[in-house]
Amino acid sequence: MTRWHLQRRGTDGNDSAPVSIDASNIRLSWMTGKSAAQINELPVGADGRSVRLGDLFELTMDDSPTDRIVVEGELDHVHGLAAMHDRGDFEIIGSAGHYAACGMTGGRVCVRGDAGDYVAAPCGARRSGMSGGVIEIHGGVGNYAGHRMRRGTLMVRGSAGSMLGGSMVAGTICVGGATGNGLAVGMKRGSVILADAANVVRQADQDEDGAKRRYSSPIRFDPAFFGLYHEPMFQEITQMLLRLPVFRTRADRHVGGLGEVIFAATAETAVS
Repeated sequence: MTRWHLQRRGTDGNDSAPVSIDASNIRLSWMTGKSAAQINELPVGADGRSVRLGDLFELTMDDSPTDRIVVEGELDHVHGLAAMHDRGDFEIIGSAGHYAACGMTGGRVCVRGDAGDYVAAPCGARRSGMSGGVIEIHGGVGNYAGHRMRRGTLMVRGSAGSMLGGSMVAGTICVGGATGNGLAVGMKRGSVILADAANVVRQADQDEDGAKRRYSSPIRFDPAFFGLYHEPMFQEITQMLLRLPVFRTRADRHVGGLGEVIFAATAETAVS
């Protein structure tokens, strides 16, 4: 087994450093069996140009108990990290750009920082988002996280932007912080678990046209299935829900409403 460590080369004082990098070619399935010299020649997009991976990242390779890619450094404008990840571990030390873990099918992705828009969303022109594996975000995520997600587990310790779980088909999303507008728009199936449901309750209250409401009326719910998840971050986020009455609402009723949004009743949500 191999550990590939990619350290972003310094950009301080370098006016010619690329503003936007497409790192979606960095894939464990491609790197396995390649020499360091071959990996350094991997073409990577930088401001619309194709450059060598070795020009942007310093690569080191070591033996490891598991196959693991570690990318570290100033990564806010590095997009597509862990795209189509399908096995082993992919660790991002720092805050990732957009499309982190897009199209992921298996394995595990950990972002030790924030992530931009479209986490676990479809990769490129594909129709489906994440379809397997586990994503762990230690910070917050931008808009459209879990868009068109089909399977797998996405955990976000911080907040999420707008359109979380939009057009979701299956899988589980668990968020510890606040969420933006458009939660679960077009959601067909799957589960969204929220430790902070204040915004989704406000959205439901503001929708006064009963025939068009996207959410069903909340009902009491026994979250016994939480015990099936052994991820420490999942247990951390859901800890509060286990101390309070838990409710479930169905969404999005415009497209069948077989998805579920699970949340705890707090004084702020004022569920009665």
